[in-house]
Amino acid sequence: MKQLRAISLLIFLFSILHCTAQKVSFSETGNNITINNSIVSFTFNKSNADLTEIRNWHNTNLLGKKGRAYLLGPGFSMFPCTFNIVRSNDSLIELSFYHEASNHFQYDLHYLLRKGDAGIYCFLEQTHKASDSAGNYGQTRWGVRADESLFDYHLVRDSLQGPMPALKELTDGVQDWTYKLNDSTYYTKYDYADYIEGRHVHGMAGQKSGLGLFVIQASHEYLNGGPTKQYQNVHATPFLICMFNCGHFLSDRRKADNIITGNWKKLSGPFFLYINEGKNINDIWNDAKAKATEEVGKWPYVWMEHNDYSLRRGTVSGKLLIDNKPAQAGTHLILAAPGYDWQAQSQGYIYYCTTDENGLFQMSNIRSGNYTLYAYGSNETEEFSKSNIHVKAGVTTILGKLQWQPVRYGKQLWQIGIADRKTTGFALSNHKRNYSVFKMPPANLTYTIGKSKESDWYYAQTKPGTWTIEFNNIETFNDSATLTLAFAGYARNPTLIVTVNDTQVASVTGGNDASVYRSAVAGGYYQLQRITFPSTLLLKGNNHIDLTIQSMKEGAGIMYDAIKLEAR
Repeated sequence: MKQLRAISLLIFLFSILHCTAQKVSFSETGNNITINNSIVSFTFNKSNADLTEIRNWHNTNLLGKKGRAYLLGPGFSMFPCTFNIVRSNDSLIELSFYHEASNHFQYDLHYLLRKGDAGIYCFLEQTHKASDSAGNYGQTRWGVRADESLFDYHLVRDSLQGPMPALKELTDGVQDWTYKLNDSTYYTKYDYADYIEGRHVHGMAGQKSGLGLFVIQASHEYLNGGPTKQYQNVHATPFLICMFNCGHFLSDRRKADNIITGNWKKLSGPFFLYINEGKNINDIWNDAKAKATEEVGKWPYVWMEHNDYSLRRGTVSGKLLIDNKPAQAGTHLILAAPGYDWQAQSQGYIYYCTTDENGLFQMSNIRSGNYTLYAYGSNETEEFSKSNIHVKAGVTTILGKLQWQPVRYGKQLWQIGIADRKTTGFALSNHKRNYSVFKMPPANLTYTIGKSKESDWYYAQTKPGTWTIEFNNIETFNDSATLTLAFAGYARNPTLIVTVNDTQVASVTGGNDASVYRSAVAGGYYQLQRITFPSTLLLKGNNHIDLTIQSMKEGAGIMYDAIKLEAR
């Protein structure tokens, strides 16, 4: 038996060595081109850039008869495109599919297959010329529809996984890609949307086939929206997505940089489409995570030969102080373009990191350019910014001590929640994403400062009714008071009536970021609302502030980050 095992092992090792020793090759048949490295092969339609076949080392076509992978964006398809072999040698082949679209942009989609890789790299360069009319850089994504008989399980995080229902089960539609199942539960693709921060891989696997298919993003620099942005990842069909520019969970009131004029270009990617297998889902997932860690360590990829992909990068470091004290560990620093809310930026590249317990931070592998440095966290509802951060290739830009002195609006009387742009600490804030969660919070609620716990407040106010904050005041104020409402999300534009001791002081609307009804529980698009009123409205003794929603649409809601009251 031991001898048989040894022989089997030798055969396996020989087959791996044999495969990795093979040259990368290509062949053409009519309108199709196939590239192969003896481990995996990929077949493309030269006219429209569709990837029509993905075959693994068992010669299994992962896409089946009806599957395909393609680029999808605002008002265009890749047909007709110009096909070109950019470079070809024994170690790699790079293909280009170029399309000039009627939406005022040009798209150059590249695939690169390397020797010994169980997968393929893909990147997109999108350009706009000064002679083009103004264009809207809208949602742009690459996606692959695979064989339903081979893939039936979502994998996004250790905490965000689950079985994928068959397409035939999705008949009772509730909203876009949201269905009520026979057992009265709901399935929606938004249950598998997620923040990009802290992860570099997502995909799908087969419980019976033992196969896995994953998108690995070694860098997030080309993704829009920064660390608070949520993306679509994978859903039933089965469909696996790599978002280049994602419009989900962005408020319709955002002031964004999506309208593009003049000369502009952006290179998104490369991401790696990884193919693996295992004896069970856990094995497949652990292998994909290990591969993602490996890819992150290789960034920027030395084999990339493109004028708009710089291999030499810069570094930025510093120390953030808040009121002369080190920022709390985990405070976020973001490098993005000046002039726009970084949450709504998409034209350029975005970098981010967090501080350590001493307020120190460092960002590496930054493209050369001029940036603004932003910061949020440390239980502050405002954000910090410092402009004119010049990053040069091969240079570490040392910023030294950065002084953040948030504006105070008087004595702070109380605060509910931790200001971190999420619903952290509130009831249901750690609930697994699910379409029906927004039905759980109560219509009416009373929260007593000094007695109630943060978990007595809910992640979102989602029903007509009044949420009351009761508090005791022992001082007399004769100037102004400021109620700060930090919204982690605001869906379907409910009107919030704010009253202080039965006197209305504000009527607030926040637009729609689709957060609540698309299964978000931690947040959507962050907004800050400050309400100033005469501090004489505050009484000595018992006081109450009411947050009332008189009517709202199904799935509407206000997600809270923090609420605080200051007075002078």
